[in-house]
Amino acid sequence: MAETLRPLLSKQAQKAYLGTLLFIFTAICMVFISSGAYAVFYYKFIPQVGLERIVHLQFGDGHPWGAASLDSGLISLQKYDVQVELELPRTPSNVAAGNFMLDLSLYSSPSTSAETGLNTSTSLLSQSRRPAILTYASPLVDTASKLVLMPFYVSGWNREAEKLQVNMFEKVQFPRGRRNVPSSLRLEIHSAEKMQVYRARVMFKATFTGLRWTMYNWRLTSFVIFGFMFWSVSMVTGGMVWAALAILFHRSNGEEKDIVKTENDSETIVKSEDTDELSSPFDIPSDPAYTRRLKIKREIDMEEEGDYMNEDTDEDRGAGPSDVSRTGSGSGLESAPARGVQRRRSHIFREHT
Repeated sequence: MAETLRPLLSKQAQKAYLGTLLFIFTAICMVFISSGAYAVFYYKFIPQVGLERIVHLQFGDGHPWGAASLDSGLISLQKYDVQVELELPRTPSNVAAGNFMLDLSLYSSPSTSAETGLNTSTSLLSQSRRPAILTYASPLVDTASKLVLMPFYVSGWNREAEKLQVNMFEKVQFPRGRRNVPSSLRLEIHSAEKMQVYRARVMFKATFTGLRWTMYNWRLTSFVIFGFMFWSVSMVTGGMVWAALAILFHRSNGEEKDIVKTENDSETIVKSEDTDELSSPFDIPSDPAYTRRLKIKREIDMEEEGDYMNEDTDEDRGAGPSDVSRTGSGSGLESAPARGVQRRRSHIFREHT
């Protein structure tokens, strides 16, 4: 079992396990990051679909009119359908008014004066005039409907009023730029008769096309597709960064190993130099005294080798009377060449010391 499990517990296997765990952890983290990135992208790319503003009409001299602020609900380069909704009671004056006109104007944000610091003026971006009229009902039909709905009128569940929805703009689009996006509106009701109005409201509805339409109508599918795209890009980028760091780390480790190996080799050389005997004739010790001793030894060996060669030459020529006398003098006496070698050794030692 130990032999079987040894490959599974080796350093390479442990590195593989660690790399796999890091990859899985990074992939899970990237899923959450991609989801958050898609949420931010959806919030920034998809504008507010519906925008409603209540207009409080002002009555008095002239036609009823009212204004409202749009703040930053609209964006540029987006098509909108604009409607005006009026809730009118079926009073005799409203019914007698017949057709009346609705005038809707959109204004840009007011400019600020550099001298006074106050809003000075606004520019008209778009204007539309559309007709409207209450639904006609004959006296007989009107009386019959009132009789049928009488319990609802009495209980308060219904009232004698009618809602009119008038389209003022279709697919209106504003150019790029903050000054080109409306920030306020003005609504006027033009009629020959005095109009009674319960409530007036202006509604903006965005009409999406292209990618915005797809993302808004197919939200789950868009989330999966774009989330996977964000995740893939994140993983590829993370893998490239990981590979670059691994290459740099590997290079740094290789340089450190070379430095350590060089230091170990130098230590080995120093240790070998400290020994008395040299491993090869080309090794040079670092101790000066040892170097001098080695030099003296080599010179003595060379001189002894020269003396021996001279003796061999004399023997080849033949031994003289002096040789016989030297050989017969006994073993206790040293020969002349031996005494000469000893004198030369003592002389060389004195010179080097």
